[in-house]
Amino acid sequence: MGERLQVVPVTLCFVLAKGEVLLSRRAPDRDRFPGLWNGVGGHVEPGEDLRAAALREVREETGLAPGHAELRAVIHESGLLGRAHLLFVFRAELAEPAAARASGAGRAEGELAWFAAEHIPWDALVPDLRVLLPRVLEPGPVLFGVQEFDGGDRALRLELAP
Repeated sequence: MGERLQVVPVTLCFVLAKGEVLLSRRAPDRDRFPGLWNGVGGHVEPGEDLRAAALREVREETGLAPGHAELRAVIHESGLLGRAHLLFVFRAELAEPAAARASGAGRAEGELAWFAAEHIPWDALVPDLRVLLPRVLEPGPVLFGVQEFDGGDRALRLELAP
């Protein structure tokens, strides 16, 4: 029998409000994806349910408190900084985008900004989001995927299926 895989559970959440999506630009000194835009997320704490972890990360990183988050994708990542992760991607909605506009100043994680769909900075996103984000924002079935990295933060392959 082969070696058992050990993974770190992590969440990523895209918060929406009136046609805009909240993105977080990674600080330039971060170990992965420095300077690129991403959703909000982080590690799942021991004993924490996945949805609660996603909502906690949103609260901690933005000061916002969506009441609900919908699971949109589960992706098995391997080789990201030499580790394996199970990434649980959520979508949450708020009534107004203005509530988080000022909360990004001085954040250790990086900057926060709301983007209308037609103004998303596609060239400055974490590269896999160019494929993943449109599918997460649209209604549809939960996506399941596999992603391989080069041992750093460069994606080699992303496969998604409903």
